[in-house]
Amino acid sequence: MRVILYVATLLYSISAVAQVKKLTAESSIQNVTIFSSGARVERSSAVNIQAGRTEISFTGLSNQLEQQTVQLKADANITMLSIQSNKDYLGARKIDQEEKNLIELSNSAKDRYDQDAKLLDVYKNEESMLIKNQVIGGQAGVKASELKESLDLQRQRLTEVYGKEQEIQKRLITDQHEFDRTRLQLDEISKKRDSVNYIVYVLVESKETRMVNFQLSYNIKDAGWYPTYDVHLDDITKPLNVLMNANVFQRSGETWKNISLMLSTGSPNNNATPSPLQPWMINYYDPSISLRGQTINGTVSGRITDDKNQPIQGATVSVKGDHNATVSNENGFFKLLNISNGQIIVVTNVGYEAKEMVARSGYYTISLNTSTMALSDVVVTGLGSQELAGSLAGMAINGSNSKQKRESIQTVSVITQIQPTTTVFKIDDKYTLETDGKTTTIGIKEFDVPSLYDYYSAPKIDPSVFLTAKIVNWQDYDFQSGEVSLYFEGTYLGKTYLDLAATADTISLSLGKDNGIKIFRKLVKEYSSRKFIGSNRTETKDYEISVRNSKHAPVTLHIVDQYPVSTNKEISVDDVRAPDAKADKETGILNWVISAQPGQERKLGFGYSVKYPRDRMVVLE
Repeated sequence: MRVILYVATLLYSISAVAQVKKLTAESSIQNVTIFSSGARVERSSAVNIQAGRTEISFTGLSNQLEQQTVQLKADANITMLSIQSNKDYLGARKIDQEEKNLIELSNSAKDRYDQDAKLLDVYKNEESMLIKNQVIGGQAGVKASELKESLDLQRQRLTEVYGKEQEIQKRLITDQHEFDRTRLQLDEISKKRDSVNYIVYVLVESKETRMVNFQLSYNIKDAGWYPTYDVHLDDITKPLNVLMNANVFQRSGETWKNISLMLSTGSPNNNATPSPLQPWMINYYDPSISLRGQTINGTVSGRITDDKNQPIQGATVSVKGDHNATVSNENGFFKLLNISNGQIIVVTNVGYEAKEMVARSGYYTISLNTSTMALSDVVVTGLGSQELAGSLAGMAINGSNSKQKRESIQTVSVITQIQPTTTVFKIDDKYTLETDGKTTTIGIKEFDVPSLYDYYSAPKIDPSVFLTAKIVNWQDYDFQSGEVSLYFEGTYLGKTYLDLAATADTISLSLGKDNGIKIFRKLVKEYSSRKFIGSNRTETKDYEISVRNSKHAPVTLHIVDQYPVSTNKEISVDDVRAPDAKADKETGILNWVISAQPGQERKLGFGYSVKYPRDRMVVLE
């Protein structure tokens, strides 16, 4: 008897220990580290754990949770036996039933609309027959009493028909409203399906009953930040004043309430401005290849926003009539390579008005206006920039009230941590970020940057002169690649891009065009010729570049041009003449650095000769 009692007691004890208790943990977000794309969320929770095994459910987690990134820490000596994450399928089943009910309502509204539309056709046909049936009694005529009776009957029936038609038309409007309402609600259901939350299940074992503090962390996808800058310059004898802004957004399905933020840098975007010269490779003319396709010019890059200055992700940027295309990333940035002057750049995104532009290498900020047409009728095309605003009607360019924006932004207290591959900005202030995708702008740093100023122009591409600031030892300022709003002497100039993807110790930052310096490039015809000698022809080109300084101070200018480089042994480029220019023989790029006094005009000249077989054609324009 004692043996039986002992075995029973032992089995009961083993069963009690083996039984898994289940708890639901309430957790709150404490810290978020936001990357250029994505974020890492850290939650904390205090759970009363009993001795034995316990399955803890952390509910209400982001629908953007990446399952392989889930980690759990505890401040107690407990054993974690397993951890897994699943979608909240109970919530998904509720959505399925709600969607099914809405589909039934939508189908019922559509059936009623179709039935009423057919009934309206019936009354319309009767109305037509009553109106056409005006001949009474034939040639013999009718008596007055019969005519009165017939007219009374027709008037009575037409009145009834008109009343029925009006009643049906009202029902059609109601049916259409009901159908539209259910379709819109179905769209919302689709969003809910995408926002089904995750649950993390953790199985732990503890030797004692105690309160345990857990830290749950995981990565989410649809969030990020990107830097922008406000750069002010009052005088080229003074440093640049730079305000660095962090633009933060998230659509994680969670509200980040009163949390600490850390901003971690990702891979910088690689865009450039102003227009660079590319090597000019010449070969025989092939009429089967478009001349435009042989004059590859460079890169078009920039950022696409809506009319509220929010980035547009997924907008298609393409070359009209070509396969060259790209899409804007989560911060609205894009980059198109191998763009020729004269090509048409097109931006498309559902829900926005159409825009187009003639391509020119450089960086552009494009603001797309929301379309007022129905979604089924929308075709969105186009691209625009501050510099092309005068030639593109209806183009909205961001930045008109950027000055007021800067004055309203105050920098926050930030601790900068330099890590092996990234930089982390730890913000002391607490923030609340809703899960709506709207951008929150935080001024994180303001500083003065000593710079060297000069002017740059590539008159073959663009006769404009750009003021540039060369920043030495830029690594000391924790710069990141980003869009720059430029101000000179209190006037907003436009936007450019701070590109750190391929820089050395010096950054060259374009500060916009300066109309106080004029540059003209022309072919000197009297020194240019075409000669035929034997089986060859020789073309000689001479160019003159005129520079006039209309400013009240002396300036230093960096001017670039080029001569062609042969890719065929039967074509030779000889007699290159470029006094005072530094020439790169591999690329054919010519560089001049000159000084111009106030009111002074300087002239630069260069030329070259190209020899090739007279029965072939080479394009030298």
